[in-house]
Amino acid sequence: MPDHNKNEEAGLSARLAGILTAVIEYHVATGKPVGSRFLCQNCGLKVSASTVRSELARLETMGFLTHPHTSAGRLPTDKGYRFYVDTSAREKRKCRAAADPGPGQLEGEIEDVLRRSAEILARTTGLLALVSAPSQDNTAIRHVEVLQLHPEMVVVVILTASGGVAKKLVIFEDVVDPGLVNWARSYLNEALLGLELGSRRLMLRLEDAGLSTVEQSFLAAVSSAFAAAAGARGLYVDGASSFFSRLEADGSPAVRSMMELLDRQDEIVKLLGAAISERQVYLRIGREMPAAAMRGCSLVAANYGVAHRNLGTVGVLGPTRMDYPEVIGSVEYTASTLSRLVEEIYN
Repeated sequence: MPDHNKNEEAGLSARLAGILTAVIEYHVATGKPVGSRFLCQNCGLKVSASTVRSELARLETMGFLTHPHTSAGRLPTDKGYRFYVDTSAREKRKCRAAADPGPGQLEGEIEDVLRRSAEILARTTGLLALVSAPSQDNTAIRHVEVLQLHPEMVVVVILTASGGVAKKLVIFEDVVDPGLVNWARSYLNEALLGLELGSRRLMLRLEDAGLSTVEQSFLAAVSSAFAAAAGARGLYVDGASSFFSRLEADGSPAVRSMMELLDRQDEIVKLLGAAISERQVYLRIGREMPAAAMRGCSLVAANYGVAHRNLGTVGVLGPTRMDYPEVIGSVEYTASTLSRLVEEIYN
């Protein structure tokens, strides 16, 4: 049932709130405008059709509903969806069985776990699933590889305890001594093994004053690989095909802009980052979205992590006409499952 306190805050009577909820749920299910006759026949309203028409008009005047010029039915606005989410959707949240990965399906290192989580969430909701990887700042180094690809080109590969892999190509102005590359590989594994990527101790080892000038110069050149690895936050995306099909089916003008946005994943990582400090489900609807390209869509997101520390975010991006109870439930379930699994991996 809708939250009566929220009803009062929105200036809605119980009857208006019930009619608005019915319009939203039937529109989400059918994709069609909802009229008074349909509501009277399907929602068990104990009032006349003329009264329902009057109430629909009031809801439209208040900004909760709108209607196409070619139809007598109404459609929810962003404000209407926000009311529904705040009063009903969280209490009605549900999670289909397909969201449960089952025993053993998500075992493995962190990258495999995150990728599989995105696949399952996309399949469950039929929308775009987004999973941000943990920042590597507090992740210990397991191994460092330094390889000479060309006389002036070196690649640094960093493996972390959580299963993460970071690569950085470093180009020098002059030919690099292969012996220096071999020395660096040995030194970095001896000096940095077990240190956290974002730690001060790591930087001190890279700036060791006891090394020769040539060695110090080489380490200074490759140190950017460790800085980049520490700040990196990967993104796993799945369900793009079904997501764009939904946008097209709803006649959304956002299809092209969303395709372009997906090519700029740093913006999506930033968007998910805004949700990482939230205690409850983070939800933005239509015009609440920060990027203009996303304002025909809604985002539902939740954090995952280990005790007292959030590591990343699970999210679903879809049209504003989505099954909010199902999406909220599926996102919460996936985040909870990920928290349990990454705690096992990190420990």
